Amino acid sequence: MKAKVTSRAIWAISLPIIIAGANETIVEVTDTIFLARYGMVELGAVALAAALFEVVSFFSLGLSDGIQIICARRAGQADDRGIGDAFNHGVALLLATSVVLFLFIRFVSPVATAWILQSVEVREAVDAFLAIAAFAVFFHGLNLAYSAFYVGIGRTRVLIAATAALALTNVALDYVLIFGNLGFPRLGIRGAAFASLAAEVVTFVFLTGHAFFRGNLRRYGLFRFGRPSKRLARVMTDVSWPVALESLVSTGRWLLFFVIIERLGETPLAGANVVYSIYALFLLPIEGFSDATTTLVSQLIGGGGAGEIGGVVRRAVGSSAVLIAPFLLLAVAAPDLPLSLFTSEAAIVDSAGASLRVIALALVIVIPAEIVFAAVAGTGDTRSTLLIEVALSTTVLAWVGVTAIGMRASMPVVWAGEIAGWAICFLLSLLWLKSERWRRLDF
Repeated sequence: MKAKVTSRAIWAISLPIIIAGANETIVEVTDTIFLARYGMVELGAVALAAALFEVVSFFSLGLSDGIQIICARRAGQADDRGIGDAFNHGVALLLATSVVLFLFIRFVSPVATAWILQSVEVREAVDAFLAIAAFAVFFHGLNLAYSAFYVGIGRTRVLIAATAALALTNVALDYVLIFGNLGFPRLGIRGAAFASLAAEVVTFVFLTGHAFFRGNLRRYGLFRFGRPSKRLARVMTDVSWPVALESLVSTGRWLLFFVIIERLGETPLAGANVVYSIYALFLLPIEGFSDATTTLVSQLIGGGGAGEIGGVVRRAVGSSAVLIAPFLLLAVAAPDLPLSLFTSEAAIVDSAGASLRVIALALVIVIPAEIVFAAVAGTGDTRSTLLIEVALSTTVLAWVGVTAIGMRASMPVVWAGEIAGWAICFLLSLLWLKSERWRRLDF
């Protein structure tokens, strides 16, 4: 399990993570593609619903990153029991958090949407989606724990099959439930929510079966909830809460982005959702290599190989750039092609082309920024990553607010906020990593 810093090792860990990291994106993109052919209101509403779901799930996302970081550190120390203890403590916290999330989504989110959304039709569609999606929080949390465990120990191939199970379930049920095919009722956006719920359940069943038959439940003692360790609980909390707040800031940035765009009208909101969906696909390879970077950096520190961190970062940046370059060239040269895959609305395709080119330009800075930022997270100094994320999100939202509301600028100008925000992230992450202040941490 100890890391070997070679390009081959980075690719071996990253490629399954890229595919596995696509799980939530696949669900969102699939919903977008189907609902784009169902109705304009539903197309805009599903982006807001997904953003709101991610915002309220912020602590679950933070806990999953905490599980990953601690499991990777124990993997570097060759401590199987320590890996299992980290997983079990994380699962207990995730389940407790899921109860709170369920109650919030079911009973509080309708009040929030009535306050922040102007369009009655959009608000009703968002509420309809979330009322069903609330039941998915329990399985979503457990799937996050499994993913963090496998990424942390560097055995990520199983996540490919898990993602395939999730994607196939969601696509099949979207097809039959959104449009009412094969004798099923025509449910629209509610059908998309039922499909997402079923996909999370199927993924959990698959991962549990795999862990049982491969002996991981026994080897690491997974789901053996013994006497809680105060020290481990404290370490888990110390690592996770800044990451949780970081996730809240990051997902909140997109929620506020769509709330601001919603004030410009339903058509700009629908167009922004399509551009965002393509952007999310472009980010998948980068996020895969960034997750691998976090794991490898944590393992290197645990195994006494901190001097190799720079090599991991450089190889991950280069690998990300090589993998994503063809897609960026396509977005610049022929933006209508990827846009037309998401929507048949000519007005959206025509207006969103320039915005997609801006996103392609932004990714030139996003790639190194995301990898260096992931290296900071791998050191375990999650409080610093929180501060960097706050700086990133504040920059982006200030730009969006001024250009969209204050200046009534075009959408390509609004999307340029991503360039400014990630430039700030890259500078702060690089300066912090070079300062080596992370050496003071011990867990």
